[in-house]
Amino acid sequence: MNHEEVLAVLPDSKEDAKSIKEIAQAMGLEISSYVDWVRAERRLVRALSALIKWGWVAYDERQKKEGHKFWYNAYWKTELAK
Repeated sequence: MNHEEVLAVLPDSKEDAKSIKEIAQAMGLEISSYVDWVRAERRLVRALSALIKWGWVAYDERQKKEGHKFWYNAYWKTELAK
């Protein structure tokens, strides 16, 4: 997984920001089992952390509105990445 693949599926606006699970699904990553999901999540987090450090991606914390109200990070591209 490289940074270009991650940037290709990220939305351009904060309103359309995606969670890590949505990014993994958009990339077509195999997440059929828990072990596969943990591996995919770790790779995505490393790539997203680097992109955030370089200023190409921004994120904020959000709380799910329906069902269990857990917190998650939502990611989107910044002006540098467009």
